[in-house]
Amino acid sequence: MPYRFSMQVNGDYLRFEVSGRRVPGEVVPEMLRLWGMVADECRARGVTRVLGVNGLSGPASHVDVFDISKQLPALLGGAVHRIAFVILGGEQAMRVSQFAEDVAVNRGLNGRVFADEPSALAWLRAP
Repeated sequence: MPYRFSMQVNGDYLRFEVSGRRVPGEVVPEMLRLWGMVADECRARGVTRVLGVNGLSGPASHVDVFDISKQLPALLGGAVHRIAFVILGGEQAMRVSQFAEDVAVNRGLNGRVFADEPSALAWLRAP
């Protein structure tokens, strides 16, 4: 696996971090596998809110981003009700991630991307 991944439950939400370098041709299956692990852990632990921190480097194609994002609502199913995703890669990474947010939200996901963890956590915990 080209990515480093960790997750832990922090009270009422699951926090995960992913880092490493994207490898063309492996981005979609690796990210869908990681999101599947997040969904499984949420189901096992009974938490429905997720805070993700993305420290991945390297380019992500819009095709890959679209492919991942369109599958997230079905993949996460009833396991995850709200996702805050922190993007550490700067302005370009944030633009691509906002596209991902649009795709996923348009398919029923309750999620947002953020440039910093405090803002993401505040939104995640809001009623």
